[in-house]
Amino acid sequence: MIKNKMSWRNEFLLAILFLLLLMGIDFSVKGAGPVMRGSVRLVFALVVAGIVFYVLGTMKIFEHRIKLGTFSKIWGFIFGICLGGLFLLISFLGHTTLMMHSKTILADSMMALSAGIFEEFLCRGLLFSGFLSVFKNAKYKFTEAALASGIFFGLFHFLNLTSGQSFLPTLQQATYAFVIGAIFASIRLTTNTLTWVVLIHALIDWQPGISVTHLVNSTVSWPVFGAAWGSILVVTVIFLISFDSSYNHQKTLNTEK
Repeated sequence: MIKNKMSWRNEFLLAILFLLLLMGIDFSVKGAGPVMRGSVRLVFALVVAGIVFYVLGTMKIFEHRIKLGTFSKIWGFIFGICLGGLFLLISFLGHTTLMMHSKTILADSMMALSAGIFEEFLCRGLLFSGFLSVFKNAKYKFTEAALASGIFFGLFHFLNLTSGQSFLPTLQQATYAFVIGAIFASIRLTTNTLTWVVLIHALIDWQPGISVTHLVNSTVSWPVFGAAWGSILVVTVIFLISFDSSYNHQKTLNTEK
């Protein structure tokens, strides 16, 4: 793995600082129009991305991609179907049609892109790097780091409570954000870059009115919610464990050479 310029403790402190700055920026532009809020958010996201890139020194995790074993490839295929179905159904097909009729399409696009850049460089970049340092001696360090950064990503959405969002919708939002966070970590590991997770995240958030309000005040039936997201989480975790196994096997082979 590629070593970073900063200790994991400082990476976590920097992440907290970015979150506090985000809250301050959101408060300062609360009364502004959608375009202004979207512009400010996008500029801030780009600044944060630049700082994180400097700290990490790269958007890669490995100098070379990890060769997946047969089991990892099979579960990666299953994992891809789950992710592809979710992405195409919710994001690409649904949101694109709706966005064509959005009166705030420019502001919505900037807000979605800012969310993709800021949240991915923060969670799958800075925090994932920090957790990899924390779990560096663990057998399944990538799985643990992915789940830990996913938990933080989920908890991050509880900030919506401060904007007036109800508790139960926030709980569901935080739960599926945790699962999506683990999925995004898997994508970053297999592609060895942050580029794809930024784009996918931005497209998922690309929906009408996100620059006006991002609050959710409706819930899905808990049994249906648990079955759907629980199944996706199980597939994701199995893939992450198989990725760890492929990495450990490849590392052993390189050591024996």
